Amino acid sequence: EGDGAHGGFPADGVHRTSRLTAPPPVPPRSRLPRPRRGPLAIVVAVLLVLGVGTGVWYINSGQFTKVPPLLSKTEAQARDRLDEAGLDVGKVKHAYSDTVERGKVISTDPGVGDRIRKNDSVSLTVSDGPDTVKLPDVSGYRLDKARELLEDEGLEPGMVTKAFSGEVAKGFVISSKPGSGTTVRAGSAVALVVSKGSPVDVPDVTGDDPEDAKAELAEAGLKVRIADERVNSEYDSGQVARQTPDPGGRAAEGDTVTLTLSKGPRMIEVPDVVGDSVDDAKRKLEDAGFNVDEDRGLLGLFGDTVEKQSVDGGDTAPEGSTIKITIR
Repeated sequence: EGDGAHGGFPADGVHRTSRLTAPPPVPPRSRLPRPRRGPLAIVVAVLLVLGVGTGVWYINSGQFTKVPPLLSKTEAQARDRLDEAGLDVGKVKHAYSDTVERGKVISTDPGVGDRIRKNDSVSLTVSDGPDTVKLPDVSGYRLDKARELLEDEGLEPGMVTKAFSGEVAKGFVISSKPGSGTTVRAGSAVALVVSKGSPVDVPDVTGDDPEDAKAELAEAGLKVRIADERVNSEYDSGQVARQTPDPGGRAAEGDTVTLTLSKGPRMIEVPDVVGDSVDDAKRKLEDAGFNVDEDRGLLGLFGDTVEKQSVDGGDTAPEGSTIKITIR
């Protein structure tokens, strides 16, 4: 037992371990040679970039163009321009125009210069020239009806003047300018001449009492208005001092004559002309607003000096009254 192992150790007391054999080393992986980029790869890359850029350009701009300038072109010229631009002609409408010659383009849709897809269509509006109207005959119509007829035809009633007429009743149209049947542009103004009725000679009623004046004017077919104010005149207070229209003037039947009544003559101081020559005396008295009557008698036939006057100098007399001077 003494030669055997003790406690699990060898007899010589030396602890031994078994030797492990290491695996053979893995040979290093050889690096594959990196292929060189040749000219073909560069060309492909460039073409790829160009292709992408071209696609982006086409999406954003390449498929669009602009509507060419077509205004004031004939329809045929406009069609040619659109064809050259790669565009089609859409609807062609016609409209009146006072500024664009007949047969030429007024407008486009889309408008000139607008962006549009190629091969899309552009609509055209072509001028038929100015809209014209044949002037209706409005003579013999009341003014309001004549205006209505003109407006119904697309015309504007223009300036109205009045004239006497023995044939056309007052307030009715005598004629128009331009005359009926004339071709004019729509919207043109048409002047009208309207009757004032038959003319009436205005009688002279100055110096009359108001009631007498009214009766005379009414007999002539005229109306009367009495003015609020009164004026000094040669006529007595309350008599007609003046009238409008003036006596002898012409008025239409039914027109109104305005009468202004007198508040009596204005009292004026009479110049002293005794001792003056006849010419000087007359000038002074007339300048003051008086009429002059000369009394020469037998003794004053060849005289030239004022001996006396009917109203003494310094006194007052009605304006327009007569002062008599005695000459010796």
